[in-house]
Amino acid sequence: MNCVIMARVSSREQENGMSIDAQLENMRRYCIAKGLTIIKEFQITESSTKGDRKKFVEMLKFVNGQTEKIAIVADCIDRVQRSFKESVELDELRKADKVELHFIREGLCLHRDSTTSDLMRWDFGVMAAKTYVGNLRDNVKRSIDYNTANGIWQSKAPIGYLNQRDEQGHAIITIDPDRSHIVRKLFELYSTGRYSFGEIARMAEGMGLLSTQNHVPLSKASIQNMLKNPFYYGVMVVKGQRIPHIHPRIIDQPLFDRCLAVMTNKTSGRQKYAETMFAFRGILRCSQCGNTISSDMKTKPDDRTYTYLRCVHHKNGCTQPHVNETLILEQVKREIFDRLVLPEPMMAEVLKSLRTTAQAENEFVTKNIRALHQELEHIQQRKGRLLDFMLDSRITQDEYNTKLNELNEKAHATTARINAHNKADESFIHTVETLLTLMSRAGELFASSNNEQKHALLKLVCSNCVLDGKKIRFSLEKPFDALINLHNRKTWLGQLDSNQH
Repeated sequence: MNCVIMARVSSREQENGMSIDAQLENMRRYCIAKGLTIIKEFQITESSTKGDRKKFVEMLKFVNGQTEKIAIVADCIDRVQRSFKESVELDELRKADKVELHFIREGLCLHRDSTTSDLMRWDFGVMAAKTYVGNLRDNVKRSIDYNTANGIWQSKAPIGYLNQRDEQGHAIITIDPDRSHIVRKLFELYSTGRYSFGEIARMAEGMGLLSTQNHVPLSKASIQNMLKNPFYYGVMVVKGQRIPHIHPRIIDQPLFDRCLAVMTNKTSGRQKYAETMFAFRGILRCSQCGNTISSDMKTKPDDRTYTYLRCVHHKNGCTQPHVNETLILEQVKREIFDRLVLPEPMMAEVLKSLRTTAQAENEFVTKNIRALHQELEHIQQRKGRLLDFMLDSRITQDEYNTKLNELNEKAHATTARINAHNKADESFIHTVETLLTLMSRAGELFASSNNEQKHALLKLVCSNCVLDGKKIRFSLEKPFDALINLHNRKTWLGQLDSNQH
């Protein structure tokens, strides 16, 4: 049988780390052993989760153009896909007997007559790879959340401040000695109530205060945004929440409040933000009008608190009734989580396959981290040469400082990528195995979990959730849809035709 082989990395750094060559060598040996004739090799450097995947589409177009059945050979599942969006087209080709899919590390060959067990291994392999990407993203987000909670601003500092690095390469924000006093003066002038935004903008230009990005005079809108920004007195706004920050202050709060009072002709009030996590928060939509279903807590005369689900457009003519959340949770438990039962023999096969995938992923990540460490070492060497240039008077102190900041930025970003890969690699297979191990009592776990855990489980398992009267309609994410279909099936290990799977 003819075949194509596909080797993929997601960045040029990984390509330079020889990951492509290692994959190609492994696949060529496999094809020789299996008697497969390689008619084309695809070396792809692109993300499997972002963009249009042009090279991957090119490979599928080539495969579709063949007149005879052809094999697609990959080192492991996650080199082909890290989401389920490609599964549909690949599975249609498999069902039509146009392709076989060979995943070497997992020891998995998928064809038209593959068993449910093998197809389930494919689905769970994709889920494992998808979880890794999710964990990588979550670790970056967790780092951002940690810094935010500790009052560290992680974006471009407002005008009057400077983004810099300390001796250890950590990002810091300092007061701009050349412009901070102008910013304070503008606050003081506006607080008198005698000047408009346009007049303050003209004063700023006269004092030499220009925009940091393109060095043009500040517009009236820029002046208004500056005078409304609480960062200057010690509070940063992140996703609508006001959080005290640790950076230096240019003004005090009374001066800021006076400016805000001039702007609004009334004293500023504090805005309240919803902090409560509800099980269905952001998950449900109304079947009638398509708008979001919100959650409201009501306390009854017996002092017991109940949560009700209601359409946000209920007062605008939508007749969707308010529904006690408990009714919907009971339906979800009964129709979804009580039926998520993975047969023991299949559990053993899936876990074995996942461990193989994890080992392949670990080897791949190790190569990437090694390449990133080499990149860090190269940055350190460049910093050393840069210092020599400055000491030899080949560059000025200002040129040295500018270039050093650039190199420190690169070093900081590279270190962050190393840390994110390490944490994601440690947690992704543990997350999946835990979910699978507990699959036999998913209903019990859902019932006993708190709202935050219920919310996470619902987002993992369900999609397109709609509240229709007092019932919820939903779709199931892969591979949980297959697990539901396996419920009460006696011959789950038997072969299935394309209409049954």
